[in-house]
Amino acid sequence: MLTDKEFLSFINDKMLDGSLEENLNRIIDEEMEKSEEEMDTELIEFCLDKLNKLDAETPDTDEKKGNGDFHGKHIKLNFKKFAAIAAAIAVFLVGTLSVSAVVFDVNLFDGIVELYNDYIRINFDKTEDKADAYQLLNTELAKELADNGFNELLLPEAILSDEYDITKIEYEKGEYINSVNIMFEYKNKLGSIDISKYAMEDIVPDVEFLNVTSNIEELTIGNTTVYCFMQDDYAAITYRDGLSIYFIQIPLKLSDAIEFAKTIK
Repeated sequence: MLTDKEFLSFINDKMLDGSLEENLNRIIDEEMEKSEEEMDTELIEFCLDKLNKLDAETPDTDEKKGNGDFHGKHIKLNFKKFAAIAAAIAVFLVGTLSVSAVVFDVNLFDGIVELYNDYIRINFDKTEDKADAYQLLNTELAKELADNGFNELLLPEAILSDEYDITKIEYEKGEYINSVNIMFEYKNKLGSIDISKYAMEDIVPDVEFLNVTSNIEELTIGNTTVYCFMQDDYAAITYRDGLSIYFIQIPLKLSDAIEFAKTIK
């Protein structure tokens, strides 16, 4: 991965002007226009990482600093750019997988999860997990979410206990993706549940998680594979159900997060 010093030198050599965000997007666009052989995927990933950190450092509101993105560890991109980049890099990696395993220290341990030095990529686009039944649809939380287009929910029942206080629910509707962020408090610490619901199978993406600081534990709950791991002091739980991808960030140690995840139903 490039260092910040190397990147600044690169920008100076190209004599780019404008804000850092504009330059990062410009570099990505230029690389995407190149052939697969000429495309610099390391530079693209560096720019994506920087864009994600910029986004995390510039929240929409002061209150949003407390939601599940406040560590900037779950990468979200403009959909059209994300789809194009993911497709291009996927094609590139197909032809260079043996090289990538050496250069990027990649461990493909089940075909779905790619483990790098300090982050993981989960290829949810390669899974078809979908629950047979949803057991929490009669709860007040599920009813509210259903009124906003989330009518099939695979949630941890533990979130409904008295230990967890849901403080805010925010919705975002788009042409291709509808999302909801459920913010909660647990023992005076903040956590969140993010659900992204995609319009069709073909656009369900892979997702990257930064600053992974533990082993990745896999649980099988019904038809669903659930991934649990640590990101610094927070546990992360993620899984796919149908056209929806769930990401939970919770102030628990890994063993407790696994027990929390076991209540998904």
